[in-house]
Amino acid sequence: MLVLAGLAGDGWALAPDRAFHHYVKDSWSIEEGLPQITVNAVVQGPDGYIWAATQAGLSRFDGVRFANFSPEDTPQLQGMFLRALFVDSRDRLWIGSYRGAAVYSQGAFRAVDDGFGREYDVFGFAETDAGELLAATTSGLLRLFDDVLLKPQDFPDEPLWSVFHHDGLSVAGGRGVVFHNENGEWRRKVLPATMGAAQVNAFARHDGRLWAGSTRGLLVLDDNEWQQVRLPDLPPDLVVEMLFEDRDENLWIGAAGRLLRLRNGELLEVIDDHAPYALPSVRAAAEDHEGNLWLGSQWSGLSRLWNGWMLNYDRPEGLHNSLVWSVARDAEGQVWTGTLDGLAVFRDGRFRQLTTGNEQPHPHAYTLLPEAEQVWVGTRAGLFVWNRLEERIDQPSGFAPLNGTQVNGIVRWHQDYWLATNDGIWRWDGERMERMADADEPGGRDVRVLFVGDGDKLLAGERNGLLRWTGERFLPVAGAAEGQDVSSIAQSDAGLIVGTMDGRLWFERNGQWHGFDGDDGLPDNSAFFLGLQDNTLWVAGLRGIYELPMAAVDQYLAGEIPVLPGRMVVNERGDVPGAQKGLCCNGAGNARGFMSEGAFWLPTRGGVARFEPEQIVRNPEPPAVHLDRMRTHGHWQDLAGVERLELEAGQRDLNIGIAVLSYQHPDSVQIEYRLEGYQPRWLALDDPGQRQLFYTNLPTGELALEVRATNNAGVWSTEPARLKLSVPPRLWETHVFRALLLFASVLIIWLIFNLRLRKLQNQHAALESKAAERTEALREANERLQEYSSRMETVSMSDPLTGSWNRRYLVNQLPADLAHFHREIARDGDAGRAMLFALLDLDRFRDINEQHGHGGGDRILRDLADALREFVRRGDYVVRWGGEQFLVVFRPMPNDEIPGVAERMAGMVRQRTFSVDDGQAVKLTASLGMAAYPPYPEKPGALTWEDTVTLAEKALNRVKQTGRNGWCQVAPTPWAEPATLLRRLDQRIEQLLDDRLLAVVAESDR
Repeated sequence: MLVLAGLAGDGWALAPDRAFHHYVKDSWSIEEGLPQITVNAVVQGPDGYIWAATQAGLSRFDGVRFANFSPEDTPQLQGMFLRALFVDSRDRLWIGSYRGAAVYSQGAFRAVDDGFGREYDVFGFAETDAGELLAATTSGLLRLFDDVLLKPQDFPDEPLWSVFHHDGLSVAGGRGVVFHNENGEWRRKVLPATMGAAQVNAFARHDGRLWAGSTRGLLVLDDNEWQQVRLPDLPPDLVVEMLFEDRDENLWIGAAGRLLRLRNGELLEVIDDHAPYALPSVRAAAEDHEGNLWLGSQWSGLSRLWNGWMLNYDRPEGLHNSLVWSVARDAEGQVWTGTLDGLAVFRDGRFRQLTTGNEQPHPHAYTLLPEAEQVWVGTRAGLFVWNRLEERIDQPSGFAPLNGTQVNGIVRWHQDYWLATNDGIWRWDGERMERMADADEPGGRDVRVLFVGDGDKLLAGERNGLLRWTGERFLPVAGAAEGQDVSSIAQSDAGLIVGTMDGRLWFERNGQWHGFDGDDGLPDNSAFFLGLQDNTLWVAGLRGIYELPMAAVDQYLAGEIPVLPGRMVVNERGDVPGAQKGLCCNGAGNARGFMSEGAFWLPTRGGVARFEPEQIVRNPEPPAVHLDRMRTHGHWQDLAGVERLELEAGQRDLNIGIAVLSYQHPDSVQIEYRLEGYQPRWLALDDPGQRQLFYTNLPTGELALEVRATNNAGVWSTEPARLKLSVPPRLWETHVFRALLLFASVLIIWLIFNLRLRKLQNQHAALESKAAERTEALREANERLQEYSSRMETVSMSDPLTGSWNRRYLVNQLPADLAHFHREIARDGDAGRAMLFALLDLDRFRDINEQHGHGGGDRILRDLADALREFVRRGDYVVRWGGEQFLVVFRPMPNDEIPGVAERMAGMVRQRTFSVDDGQAVKLTASLGMAAYPPYPEKPGALTWEDTVTLAEKALNRVKQTGRNGWCQVAPTPWAEPATLLRRLDQRIEQLLDDRLLAVVAESDR
């Protein structure tokens, strides 16, 4: 249920006229580090962190990482099951549990008892205007006196489940009663008789009145009396567990089975727990400094919501298939939608499916042209017309020439219909379909888009550039995207604009054409759709949407600015600062988007997107930055409240954790650091997602580490986080030691000088001989020591039988190679490359050992190891993995080369003749299982290299089970979440393939 009645809200708070599922939502649960799935309370602390109270302790969240606290590691917390969080006016965080209360202040926790050491169940906190802290407990209402929670004599002594204070009025909720305190006196107010002994769980101020939520419904205080609120189409006895009013005056109500939203006292929206986009059983809510709404759920952990400037109309609005190819608006304002499986129309906020894919010439409704009585629909294999009056598909016999042809665009020009297809340009005059260009002429094949420009000019975009109709044929437009695949055309006041598949833009100025690409400042994005609004060009494509001010084009051409200021505002991968993450956009052709009432409508893999440029509000809040932890002796040490850190004597390596408290899109922050006294220049952190700094071989003395960061919109922190470091010198680095060493050196030199002066004549020859002997002995000893050290290191990392590297060498060496590869991916993208982990197993090797003995088998293994080392490139690793198994790790290579490498390796084994100890020749085969790293190219850190080896083992098992003597490569499917796959990696390969968690990328023909 959603009621939206002309509401308008603050651009930075949650827009009240937007449905719940249209907010940008991200969620975290135990897979991301939350200690337990239930969040009973959430609050932003004075330090800027998000704090969550769970049934398994307290969690502190910085947008990327959870730091968890429980009675086991933080004894000051009275219990695991936490119920309440509250920040008072003195910037203290209060924590309530089923065994008492605790407070967190200045980086330290402290238990708070009732003065008698008794346990008490805390359900909520409040603070009066005078700064008095109140706590609702099963022992009644307690008040803080000298760091102890006590119950004054005149305070309610009944069990209480909630407490609230606003504008001089304190209230506490019990069973069937609410206690009011005005002018220092507590009075009982009994709930309406219809509510009986309802338990009052929450209070909130909304619409100028005080509201309460109970186990038997919602209440409001009118004329100083509590009245039950009846909401339309909802039972009156709702079990209400949470009330929260956000800064935009939405009242959020967490009730059993649903989440409600009120505004101005009226029901705005009901989100049923069974809805696919719902957060079931919301129990807590809070807002942060950026205006994000945080919700804690009984079953789904912690979630964050914010507006964004693009929303999608999809399944919740009734769309039958989420993959949309085309959108077009008719004169009545209806949005016609072509999907992967038929045609639909969007009106009054809902989709209605009109055709299914199997009724059409091809399931994909690839392009559209709506008219008053009919809608022209081009598919990937023909053309049809939807009769709007009789609601049926019409396909005249004259359409037959286009049967089996992909139709990319349709326009009406001079009363005829012109069609862009993969088979060239065609014209329908109402009776006959006519080809307008032969296959070897311009416009004869692979035409993507048609456009009617100023002066009634008909233009076409094909794979070799822009064309214009002369009245007799199509001719290329000189200088306009020549030799390039044109995917979109637009008309500005200054001239035509042409976009291409490879992301270039071409602008017409005074009859001349100017082409721009990434070197000129354009973001990397295929130009599937071009839209103009308020002298700004908006470009939509596979990677998202970006904006380009039209005035900047002329400034750039005049040399007034160094680059074009193209700026991404929507990014599919979520790795562009300031851009909303979202799916966009499909196409190349006509009906790839339109503008209506200030919003662009675009086809995506997630339904129809509505992009609203006026809603773009860049996050203005600078992030707080904390240096919150240090790794020492293999464990993390909390640095909360620490301003100066003195390292241990001899400690010169430093590993510091960073928290950047920007929550809207934490993956987009940028981090810089410097170390005063050692490294004065600001340096960018290579991988901001890691949130860690590493230093080695620090110099002695007083240093200061400073870290600053941006939020997701590039706004820098107002001041850096600063941690003073004291690095004590080692004994031999002290001034006293150096002075003593200098004095001793001078004394020794003086003694030697005088001794040699006295004995120079009679001992000169002897001293020279002795010095030479000692020098030679020392040299020989050093050589022996170096040789022994080198031999021992090689032996420790090598397999003694085959001479191949062993697992220890791989564990030590591979992380550095992977880190280098990750940096390449972060800088350049994966570019279709991956590292390859290939696990090779000799087939029926047990038979060799039984027939020829272990000596014969060992000789074959040595021969195979030699063959593999000859086979691989320099920098690849050959590792004896165990028994007759070898793991070969290949440096990054193009993905399309992997099958060839596998076939050559398996063929090398088949073609090789092995010899056993008795000289007998043996032929063998091998099974080969492979997996590419990273398994998730868009999430390089989702799976480790060890997990990748496990995937290779799964592929090897498949080869063994299907007859041996072959190879197989597997990879996660696009819809397999990394956390789900990791939990199920111990299952058999057949189960993982059946459940579509893994897919066979390629395998040998056997």
